[in-house]
Amino acid sequence: MIGFQSGRDSYEETSQGKGVFYMHRFFVSADNITGETAYIDKQEARHIKKVLRLKAGDEVILFDGSGQEYKALLMESEKNNLFARIIEIKMKEDSPEISLCLVQGIAKGDKMDNIIQKATEIGTAVIYPLSSERTIVRLQGDSAVKKVNRWQQIAREACKQCRRNVIPLVKPVMEIDQIFQDIGDFPALMLYENEQDNSLRQVLHSIRETVLTTGKIFLIVGPEGGFSEVEVEKARKQGVQTASLGPRILRTETAGIAASSIIMYEYCSLV
Repeated sequence: MIGFQSGRDSYEETSQGKGVFYMHRFFVSADNITGETAYIDKQEARHIKKVLRLKAGDEVILFDGSGQEYKALLMESEKNNLFARIIEIKMKEDSPEISLCLVQGIAKGDKMDNIIQKATEIGTAVIYPLSSERTIVRLQGDSAVKKVNRWQQIAREACKQCRRNVIPLVKPVMEIDQIFQDIGDFPALMLYENEQDNSLRQVLHSIRETVLTTGKIFLIVGPEGGFSEVEVEKARKQGVQTASLGPRILRTETAGIAASSIIMYEYCSLV
């Protein structure tokens, strides 16, 4: 089968050339599911009624972000409230065996939005927005909270499109020392353009047993200007291994996604 994605719907073409449309997918918080009834929040309800023009009795797919997926029938709306009746629990998420934590130096413009989206599609478990020495965009206070909320929303929307049922967690903006505290003794690698001795392949091979034993790996990617020598030395003292992606210098929005894909391929049988 060949899969195509279009907005909130998905389309598959079978080997016989016949098309099959899948139902619309919407997020519903597990807190809004009681028994066989699911409450659909106002943002999703507005899209269902005003944009998609779905009506009572139409079938939809709901997912709660923690792995569960449901087939449901839309019910008659009550003023501004919209409910659905669950008729089938369809599946539980088959998550990758390894939790990939992407520590991404905050990129300027809409680059970070794209990184969050693609990291979600690949299967990243946690995304850490990193404020480092060479970060151009400085986020603090309310502006940082608003950005993180927006990135979490982007991750949620990406899950709808790619039929992923577990929404990755977007952490608050952190400094590199805070990141190291979260890493602790877990295996971690940092992409560093000046690394001469260790390729990504070599590092992944050397830490393979540790990754498979702990079930988690941290990938640290710098912003547009990369990491300073001070940050690299801090990482090495922490036990983080530095790795090169080869002779070409990749953009930050390319490097993290490329390395994440390689890591998922290397360690996860579901990929």
